[in-house]
Amino acid sequence: MKLKKIRLPSNWKKFFTIRRAIIVGINLLIIVMIFLGVKRLLTPPEEVAPPSKKEGLPLPEKLKEVVKKETGGKKPKKAEGEKKEAKPEIPLMPKTQEEVPVKVYKLAPVDFTDELPAVGTVKSVPALELKFETNGVIQTLNVKEGDKVRKGDTLATLNPRDVKLEIQWAQSKLDSARAEYNAALKRYQVIKKLYEVGAIIKDRLDQAQAEVDVAKSKIEIAHRELALSKAKMKKLQLLAPQDGIIGKKEKDVGEFVTPNDVVLTLLDPQNTYVEVGIIEKDVYKIKTGQRVKVKVDTYPTRIFFGYVESIFPEIDERTRTMNVRIRVLDPGRLLKPGMFARADIGVFSKRNALVVPSISVAIQRGAYYAGVVEENKVVYKKVSVEYITTDYAVIKKGLLPGALVITETPGMKRLNPGTGVKIIETQEKLF
Repeated sequence: MKLKKIRLPSNWKKFFTIRRAIIVGINLLIIVMIFLGVKRLLTPPEEVAPPSKKEGLPLPEKLKEVVKKETGGKKPKKAEGEKKEAKPEIPLMPKTQEEVPVKVYKLAPVDFTDELPAVGTVKSVPALELKFETNGVIQTLNVKEGDKVRKGDTLATLNPRDVKLEIQWAQSKLDSARAEYNAALKRYQVIKKLYEVGAIIKDRLDQAQAEVDVAKSKIEIAHRELALSKAKMKKLQLLAPQDGIIGKKEKDVGEFVTPNDVVLTLLDPQNTYVEVGIIEKDVYKIKTGQRVKVKVDTYPTRIFFGYVESIFPEIDERTRTMNVRIRVLDPGRLLKPGMFARADIGVFSKRNALVVPSISVAIQRGAYYAGVVEENKVVYKKVSVEYITTDYAVIKKGLLPGALVITETPGMKRLNPGTGVKIIETQEKLF
């Protein structure tokens, strides 16, 4: 029998190229690998061989049943010398955690003062305005700005020419009145003698007496005019009404002034004060009589002491501050109006106070608590705080001197009560 030859299509080379063969092989390999992976995932894990008795571990249930059938349900006797199996010990308390390192402050009485900083300006009681009491032209000006003067010193004078003429005129009137009086008096004496001998009548004597009286009154008037003119001469001098320092000079030599014109201003160094502004949230801390320390840039190493003299009754709407006047002790007269001043107002002071860092005090349910170390454990004490700032707290009661107050913990975290701690540093002083 003859086999027929299978004729392949003429284009069979197109289907069995090397490239297509490689691609088909790779695809088959991927399919096989996927199949094996899925089979492995779905196949359950093989059972672990049961441990031997010698290991002291329990047998699987199937083996237990086999052993039971063989022994008839009786437990096998233990071999001589075989020790009883020890039961594992169960601790009553969990192992203690590692002690937390902390820093503490050993509480001790100290003198504490809290100062409120403020800035302001050196000022003076409103300056006295010095004026002449009469009109005139300034002839001399004996002082300049900043000069110290004493009460009664002559500061300036006016030209006395017009007043001198007035005095001369008043003096001439007085001399004329005196001459007229003397003449009238002589006539009266002559007429009186004639009247006594009966040469003239009584009316002529009375007339002569009236002339004397008129002349006498003219003398009195001339005296008054002369006194007023001399008084004007005194008004030509501008005298210092009190001790002080010359401020601003408003007029100069040669200028005509009236009683309404200010010539000089006089400052009283004893009335120098510092005026500072207190922000609204600190107003309640300020009281009259509180001690104050003042510094100015002109004298950086010097401290001026003073006290709160007065508190303004209202708050400035623009700056939201309340002005406070501080009386400063300045015997050397070093402070000048207009200087920039820095003030530290003592708003709280107590001797032998128990002070702790404010970070050591916490508020819980409306009460203050302070963390202390007792027997190497954290204990929270309820305390009464008398005064507190951002840095310190004054303890009124609740703690005793010698208490170890916690000031620093890892990460500044709050520790739970009873936490074991290890003191790594003990601070003896706060400030």
